[in-house]
Amino acid sequence: MKKILILLMVLLAFPMAIDAQRKRAFMVGISTYKANGRTAWNDIHGAEDVILLKDMLQQKGFQVLSIINEQATYKGIKTSLTSFINNTKKGDIVYLHFSCHGQPVEDGLIKGFPKDDEQDGWDESLVPVDAGREFDIQGYHGEKHLTDDELNGYFKKLRTNMGPTGMLYVIMDACHAGETSRIGMEMVRGTSEGLTPNPSHQYNPPRTNVKHYSVEKGNDLSPVLFLEACRSRERNTEILVTGKVYGALSYHLYLVLSLMSSLGKDAQTFKNYVERAVKISGLWPRTQTLVTEASF
Repeated sequence: MKKILILLMVLLAFPMAIDAQRKRAFMVGISTYKANGRTAWNDIHGAEDVILLKDMLQQKGFQVLSIINEQATYKGIKTSLTSFINNTKKGDIVYLHFSCHGQPVEDGLIKGFPKDDEQDGWDESLVPVDAGREFDIQGYHGEKHLTDDELNGYFKKLRTNMGPTGMLYVIMDACHAGETSRIGMEMVRGTSEGLTPNPSHQYNPPRTNVKHYSVEKGNDLSPVLFLEACRSRERNTEILVTGKVYGALSYHLYLVLSLMSSLGKDAQTFKNYVERAVKISGLWPRTQTLVTEASF
């Protein structure tokens, strides 16, 4: 650990400019899942990510709203996020963080959202604490999954409220298509089983880096940086550090933030620091690829 911090101190030798704008963070972390349907989600360590990063963000001047475990229902996340967005002002610097399971959902399965807009035929989604894992014609239909289509609506509203003088960071430490399994100490966030009513429709996207979120540009929208723990078909493996387990992306963000003087509008520098930390730390799982998507 000491070696990692020394390497990162060299990496971050030049401090970032300090921003004077209002800073706000919205964080969701789930470790313990409820059973909803025939197959339950395995427990992970998403709440630990939030606990790890919350104090660090507060030290950087952020007002933090965190929702963990049983609070992080589909309704709870939507209600809190809507209120958070409505209270966002022009010029705000906003950090959104989601540490939970992820699952591919058949495109068009959830009513009210676009169909045939995915290159691979699947929406990516976050899995709230009360969401099911399997489609059941007489039970769960995916109504509590937070798909990228729905999230994009929240992100656009937030970016509009912030305006071009704001800055939005979106962190997704979830698996979009990994296997739910244990191999020794290994814990993976997500499942390779897509949510679909058609048993013959298996999740098997092409081996390309399909974009997860719509990175729209506009004169009235804030800049945005998405950091995602893995590509759509990769596993997002948690890591063990000094006896504790965290999401790989969350822990690397913690390393970078612990050595930064500020997190503000310089998203390009922050992105560079995170990419460098992933490369040199020796902790990043070899089976997954950090994904960055941006408009700034």
